[in-house]
Amino acid sequence: MIRNNSILLLITFIYASIATAQDAAIKAITLNQVYKYAQQNYPLVKDGNLINEIERLHLEVIKKSKLPSVSLNGNAQVQSENISLNLGTASIEAPLETYNAYLYAEYNIYDGGKTSAETRIQKAKSSVDRNAFEVQFRLIKNRVNTLLFAISISRKQKYILETSKLDLETNISTLEIGFKNGTILESEVSKLKVRRLEIISNIIQLNGKFSSYLVMLEQLTGKTFSNNVQFEIPVVPSNFTSSEINRPELELFNSQKSLLEAQEASITASLKPKISLFAQGGVGNPNPLNFADFNLAPYALGGVKLKWNFINFGKSKKEKELLKIQQDQIEIDREVFSFDIQSEAKEYTKRIESLVLEIENNETIVQLQKEILQQSKVQLDNGIINSSEYVTQLNAAIQSEQNLELNRVELQQATIEYLTLIGKL
Repeated sequence: MIRNNSILLLITFIYASIATAQDAAIKAITLNQVYKYAQQNYPLVKDGNLINEIERLHLEVIKKSKLPSVSLNGNAQVQSENISLNLGTASIEAPLETYNAYLYAEYNIYDGGKTSAETRIQKAKSSVDRNAFEVQFRLIKNRVNTLLFAISISRKQKYILETSKLDLETNISTLEIGFKNGTILESEVSKLKVRRLEIISNIIQLNGKFSSYLVMLEQLTGKTFSNNVQFEIPVVPSNFTSSEINRPELELFNSQKSLLEAQEASITASLKPKISLFAQGGVGNPNPLNFADFNLAPYALGGVKLKWNFINFGKSKKEKELLKIQQDQIEIDREVFSFDIQSEAKEYTKRIESLVLEIENNETIVQLQKEILQQSKVQLDNGIINSSEYVTQLNAAIQSEQNLELNRVELQQATIEYLTLIGKL
């Protein structure tokens, strides 16, 4: 029976361990996944779907314009006079009232590349809209970065304070024994208890900050996270550098230039001749095709039509010059953007180098502070120093650890922000 109970407990422990591991795996969320959640929840995502739908409809309209056009036309008029001929004993007199109704069909067999240019313009416009959409979306990443690292530093600070609180409680228990034995003053115990309450107050404040950061992240992503959720931040070497910029703004500049080039092609197409086939059929009174037939009669005609606006007094040339200036302006905007990004990237590089050195120095400080704190604890237990001196050293040790953890998070955040800046994330 005892053996069966042992086996049952072992199985229960294994299942609990597996469940705990599964929970931990589920709760770990990558940075890119958080980016994805935020983008999917952002109201702007609807605009992305509309851009695709607008492009599709515009292209369908352009495609339909290549089909033959058919129109129904008609007119009726009354004249004060009309043609009248006297031919000896006979005379011809056209009626004063005329009627005409006909169908007119036209089919462009050559439009000088106008349809192709319109298609290219529409695709270029959609590309501009998509890239502008991606530029706006990229701003979400900065907000996610800020919140995730605020959550991270809050947790680390809380862990340091909770560890210090446990040490204080151990020391309080030791001093209380001394107080009961009459070797320690009650005020010495009270000083440690006050510091413990101060630490508890700081932990409560950190819990409030942590909760507010988590709520803001939930609002941004549309997801609900537990307090123990883990966010997986990519581990990037602090000496990682890259001069390559892969920002959506660069694609926006490219698409803007492509749009101007498409508009230039449209201007060129407008100067080329247009050739179309046409057909017309209907009834008229008198017959529109027979001068001598003054009765209501059917008629039909067809042929080839040529239209060529080869002179517009330099208008097209000026339009192309304007487009060229706009292209030059886009290139200037690109250069300014790249210059600003590279300047900011250099600032991040310098900051990362400084943080690396600062962390190395703070690690040494933390180690020394821990050693001093351990010595102070022994001295406190032996009555060599009082609790005020011990609390002072404890505060110094806590502050050094917080500075170190803050620097580590700042280094990680600076590296992630650097990668986000140049478009690697």
